[in-house]
Amino acid sequence: MPHVTPSPLRLSIGILTKNEAALIGPCIESAAFADEVIVLDSGSTDNTLDIARGLGAKIFVSEDWQGFAVQRNRLLERVTGDYIFSRCR
Repeated sequence: MPHVTPSPLRLSIGILTKNEAALIGPCIESAAFADEVIVLDSGSTDNTLDIARGLGAKIFVSEDWQGFAVQRNRLLERVTGDYIFSRCR
């Protein structure tokens, strides 16, 4: 049988935001090792999205907040990695 080299696994980092301009930059910069960083924003009125976009994150907006679980599931629908890291505090 021929030797098959498996594809490397991909890591996605998902971030839920709303008006996090003060923290989003360092957060995304700390995730630079990941294959993709996705930000799902809940309708920021500050420059959260401009900062995230400038740092190369994939940006999505879903303003109709229906709770943390719904928003997290929306985020999970958008990631493409084999593994997903998402933190809540």
